[in-house]
Amino acid sequence: ASVTVKGTTRIDAVVSVNGILADVDQDGNFAVVVVLDPGPNVLEVIASDFDGNQVSEVLAVVYLAQK
Repeated sequence: ASVTVKGTTRIDAVVSVNGILADVDQDGNFAVVVVLDPGPNVLEVIASDFDGNQVSEVLAVVYLAQK
Protein backbone atom coordinates (compact mmCIF):
# COMPACT_ATOMS: atom_id res chain seq x y z
CA ALA A 1 0.00 0.00 0.00
CA SER A 2 1.08 3.55 -0.58
CA VAL A 3 -0.07 7.11 -0.10
CA THR A 4 0.58 10.20 -2.22
CA VAL A 5 1.66 13.24 -0.24
CA LYS A 6 0.78 16.41 -2.17
CA GLY A 7 1.26 20.07 -1.43
CA THR A 8 2.27 23.50 -2.62
CA THR A 9 5.39 25.43 -1.74
CA ARG A 10 7.60 28.15 -3.14
CA ILE A 11 8.86 27.38 -6.62
CA ASP A 12 12.49 27.61 -5.46
CA ALA A 13 12.01 25.21 -2.51
CA VAL A 14 13.47 21.75 -2.12
CA VAL A 15 10.92 19.31 -0.69
CA SER A 16 11.40 15.84 0.73
CA VAL A 17 9.07 13.32 2.35
CA ASN A 18 10.86 10.81 4.59
CA GLY A 19 14.04 11.55 2.65
CA ILE A 20 12.45 11.11 -0.80
CA LEU A 21 13.02 14.23 -2.89
CA ALA A 22 9.97 15.67 -4.61
CA ASP A 23 9.85 17.42 -7.97
CA VAL A 24 8.44 20.92 -7.51
CA ASP A 25 6.71 22.21 -10.66
CA GLN A 26 6.61 25.78 -12.00
CA ASP A 27 3.57 26.52 -9.80
CA GLY A 28 5.15 25.16 -6.61
CA ASN A 29 3.12 21.93 -6.58
CA PHE A 30 4.70 18.66 -5.52
CA ALA A 31 3.66 15.04 -5.01
CA VAL A 32 5.54 12.08 -3.54
CA VAL A 33 4.37 8.47 -3.32
CA VAL A 34 5.35 6.84 -0.02
CA VAL A 35 5.09 3.09 0.59
CA LEU A 36 3.35 2.31 3.88
CA ASP A 37 4.09 -0.38 6.42
CA PRO A 38 1.15 -2.07 8.15
CA GLY A 39 0.14 -0.11 11.24
CA PRO A 40 1.21 3.42 12.12
CA ASN A 41 3.51 5.35 9.77
CA VAL A 42 5.16 8.71 10.43
CA LEU A 43 5.71 10.94 7.39
CA GLU A 44 7.96 13.99 7.70
CA VAL A 45 7.62 16.62 4.99
CA ILE A 46 10.47 19.14 4.85
CA ALA A 47 10.61 22.19 2.58
CA SER A 48 13.68 24.41 2.48
CA ASP A 49 14.88 27.24 0.28
CA PHE A 50 18.28 28.58 -0.74
CA ASP A 51 18.12 31.30 1.95
CA GLY A 52 18.27 28.64 4.65
CA ASN A 53 14.59 28.83 5.63
CA GLN A 54 13.02 25.49 6.50
CA VAL A 55 9.51 24.32 7.35
CA SER A 56 8.56 20.80 8.37
CA GLU A 57 5.33 18.99 9.02
CA VAL A 58 4.89 15.55 10.57
CA LEU A 59 1.95 13.45 9.43
CA ALA A 60 0.69 10.22 10.99
CA VAL A 61 -0.94 7.64 8.72
CA VAL A 62 -2.29 4.30 9.87
CA TYR A 63 -2.38 1.52 7.31
CA LEU A 64 -4.90 -1.18 8.22
CA ALA A 65 -3.97 -4.22 6.16
CA GLN A 66 -6.93 -6.32 5.10
CA LYS A 67 -6.72 -10.02 5.83
